[in-house]
Amino acid sequence: MRRPQIGIMGSSEADANQMMIAKHAGACVARVGAALVTGGRDGVMQAASRGCAEAGGIVIAVTPFTPMEQVNEFTHYVIPTGLGWARNVITAISGDIILVVGGAAGTLSEIAYAWMYDRPIVALSASGGWAAKLAGERIDHRRSDVIVDCKDVEALEPILRKLLAERPVKTIPPVGPDAP
Repeated sequence: MRRPQIGIMGSSEADANQMMIAKHAGACVARVGAALVTGGRDGVMQAASRGCAEAGGIVIAVTPFTPMEQVNEFTHYVIPTGLGWARNVITAISGDIILVVGGAAGTLSEIAYAWMYDRPIVALSASGGWAAKLAGERIDHRRSDVIVDCKDVEALEPILRKLLAERPVKTIPPVGPDAP
């Protein structure tokens, strides 16, 4: 069965509060048994990756670059896109759930893609940035739900467990000699 993936989106230019929240959120991703997906860079991405890796989780980086070495030191697997900012669509749809910590324009684009591709979005509103601005809001008419407002990182684990339990799990039917 496919292991769940949770993306943490946030700025490479994060402040100390955002870094602390991201690290705790990354550890929470590991505790719920999901792999972490980030953009692989510094700031929020590095702090979340550190928290996840130190808690025994798996970290996947979807980078804007082509060299596989251009990632933070807590990354286990690298998907080098060579797409620059256009890689944001890939990071945004690579998570079964998307968490937002702070965020600037790049994070805003990831939020928009996650919304359009029907990914549940959780905003850690205490981190400021787009997370605070969009927490509890609907972006547009495409969906009837809202971006979940998680006011502090201590409330995150039950939210993630609930959303993971609700996610549809689809499998591809077997082909070849093992097919029924």
